Amino acid sequence: MNVPVGRARGRKMTTAAAALALLTGLTGCSLFPSPAPLPDIAPATPVSALPPECPFVGQNDLTPVRIPIGTPRETIGSVLNAYSGWLNAGSELVTAWSPGNAVPENCVERLAARNAEAYSSTLFTTHGDVAWQEYFASVKAMNQRNLAAVRLGEPGTGGRGKFDLLREIDSSATDSGTFLKFDAVYRPVVAGQGNWEDLDKPTRWYVELVPAGEFLVINYIETKPAAG
Repeated sequence: MNVPVGRARGRKMTTAAAALALLTGLTGCSLFPSPAPLPDIAPATPVSALPPECPFVGQNDLTPVRIPIGTPRETIGSVLNAYSGWLNAGSELVTAWSPGNAVPENCVERLAARNAEAYSSTLFTTHGDVAWQEYFASVKAMNQRNLAAVRLGEPGTGGRGKFDLLREIDSSATDSGTFLKFDAVYRPVVAGQGNWEDLDKPTRWYVELVPAGEFLVINYIETKPAAG
């Protein structure tokens, strides 16, 4: 007996539907169950960059000032801005330690050390030799001196010291790097106090930078008293 095609197809679909219903009834659950809920995960406890006896300092609070790629004159300004940022790094944090002199003195030292780690590893190409470590230590000491003055609330320490460009002498830039030669001076908040490695006097800078993504990093730097 011949069965019309349409009727046969309808019978097959009906049989499949019945089997599906039977399977669903036997298993007692949906063929497409909802995914199991994810277990509750407690948020990670923030970790301070300083020892427990010190005020909390988050890792994002130690972000260095970078040196963006630009013209030689723009790069001079960026280098001096980055150095100003390092010497003043943490000043706002210490200002918030109220009263600052109630905070252990070693907290300032540890903050300056963390600033040195952040800046030296970000602004410079990798240098592990003794000469570079001594150089980083000297800049760290200047930062620590600024922070200590802020902690004690010494007169005039509410502002920020800064570097000023005196004159651009000879600078150039290529795709492979930038060379800068200029005179600058550091102007501390309180003039004539503290050891600033003679940077508070007119200083001649020689700086070689190489590209690193969207920024420049220092491959060589030398400072000495400016001529005249």
